Amino acid sequence: MGSVRTGLLAPLALALVLGACDGASKAPEGQVVATVAGKEVTVHEVNAELAQLPGREGAPRKLLESVALARVIERKMLTDEARKRNLDKNPQFLLVQQRANESLLVQALQADVQAKVPATTREAAQKFVAENPLVFGDRRIFSLDQIAFLQPANFERVPIKDAKTMAEVERLLTDANIEYRRAPQQLDSLTLNPQLTAQILKLANSPNPEPFLYADQPQGAPAPVIYVNSVTSVKSQPFAGERAIAFAQQILQRQEVQKRLAAELKKWQEEYKPKIVYAKGYGPPELPKPAAPGGAGGAGTPGAAGATPAAAGAAPAAKPAG
Repeated sequence: MGSVRTGLLAPLALALVLGACDGASKAPEGQVVATVAGKEVTVHEVNAELAQLPGREGAPRKLLESVALARVIERKMLTDEARKRNLDKNPQFLLVQQRANESLLVQALQADVQAKVPATTREAAQKFVAENPLVFGDRRIFSLDQIAFLQPANFERVPIKDAKTMAEVERLLTDANIEYRRAPQQLDSLTLNPQLTAQILKLANSPNPEPFLYADQPQGAPAPVIYVNSVTSVKSQPFAGERAIAFAQQILQRQEVQKRLAAELKKWQEEYKPKIVYAKGYGPPELPKPAAPGGAGGAGTPGAAGATPAAAGAAPAAKPAG
């Protein structure tokens, strides 16, 4: 807690100084907790700021409130100075402000749609658990020897599908001057599409297991990431009981929210299509079709490009242990 206190002393000192300077003014009342050059700071602003403070655990509530208030006061003070310099009329600022406002409204719209999706019932979750044994009762943990690399533009010319071993995959990538990373990894069937799990099990149990691949594009990655894998061991780790039911409810709820958001987006796109007019030389994007990599080895491809590992269609926010 000492580090939290130390990190909060500077803004707290600022609050005390600002409070002392305002001693001649009339004390605010009701929902107003302070004023800055006549502009009100409400308790709601302080509570919103308080929710954003890092390292709140264990610190006294009154100290945290003082720090949150100091941050709000400082921000109002600085924005007031920025307006005096007419920075709020700068074209670049106005563009960023518009984008931020639009993004916040979109988030509010998504939250509004999400709030109207009915909660998943216990019965639906139990049915989901029973219908997806490879995710729950027959859950498997796959230990892998994995090679990962960004999909290059010339990937179709690299004969990965002909590789029978991981050593051959490495050689092909080296010859093509493609950077890669090889390391042991794990796949948990709790976070995989059940169809992918079934295919991996089939490959792992074959007399001469060959590498398999799938692709994903993590957030921020400039291109899909190709994962070439060889199963080194398979462990059974059932996931059952109340935790499994609660987990299934989360999955189904996310799926329903995504369905509702997609349906609403499609409806709005159709509604706004006749209202959109493009200038000459502009128009909707014509996206090229992504190249789907072939399977490594003759056993086929458990996952092609876009076959993102996801628990029965939706990856969990946090994977439960055990």
